[in-house]
Amino acid sequence: MDWSLTASLLAERDGRPIVVMDRRGRIELANGALTSLLGRPREELLGRRWTDVCTPREQGRKVGQALRAVFTSAEHRLETEVLTREGERLAVELDVAAVGRPPLRLVCIVTRAGPPLPVPQRAVAHGEPGQGLDLSYEISTELATFGTLKAVWRAGHSEHEDMVGRPCFGALAHRDTPCQDCPLTAVSPTSWPHTIVRQASTVSEGFEVVTATPTSAGTAHISVHTIGDSTLTGLFEAKVRRLAQAARLSEREGDVLRYLALGRSPIDISTVLRITERTVKFHQANLLRKLGAETRFDLLRLFF
Repeated sequence: MDWSLTASLLAERDGRPIVVMDRRGRIELANGALTSLLGRPREELLGRRWTDVCTPREQGRKVGQALRAVFTSAEHRLETEVLTREGERLAVELDVAAVGRPPLRLVCIVTRAGPPLPVPQRAVAHGEPGQGLDLSYEISTELATFGTLKAVWRAGHSEHEDMVGRPCFGALAHRDTPCQDCPLTAVSPTSWPHTIVRQASTVSEGFEVVTATPTSAGTAHISVHTIGDSTLTGLFEAKVRRLAQAARLSEREGDVLRYLALGRSPIDISTVLRITERTVKFHQANLLRKLGAETRFDLLRLFF
């Protein structure tokens, strides 16, 4: 029996969370129990690496190595953590086996899942991406006292009085020197306020939108808005739907557009959508024509 059919039957009959991955760790199949456990729709999982979407960042390399090791052994049991869509960390136990004929696939069954784990202290200080814990603060811009905190607000309320008087880069970023991408010093903006976007300094994936505004002689106001993966995914999906509706794409053409925009190759898309590569290229040609794009790479200008 074909490995994909075997995995599909297993996923339908078994109530335990199950995921199937290729040799690169990209998710090819996820059953309903797994999507419920992670709080993520299949569209967020299929075609993406397990370590990119389901594993805490600091554990990604270790988990990736453990999964690759399964290809040289018959079976493996892995105790690790997974991230839900809301940023919760769950302790899980995975039974992992390489199955099928070459190229082999990994079938992972979650045999045990514990309750949400406590969030690491550093993540609490910064706020998890997507949780809406925006931060703002006022600092000194005088040369001798640059970065010294004068006030700190979170969600509009003044707090963290213990941080006042400390350098912002030490109290908030755990650094000994000012941040290299500080919006006050990294560039010379032609106008204020000035905004930069950087990777969030938390355990989860996400980005921080940092805006600096001089307020008076010797001071500046900094605001930090954290955008998590769930928000970014929602924005991306909304953009795909808007483009698909405007160009009157079919449902399948919209599916192909989504994965093309994510950088997936036709062979990857054929695996995820369970259609032939030739069919993918047929839909690709149609959607490019309807969108007025000459190549798949020309789609980027429609998203940015």
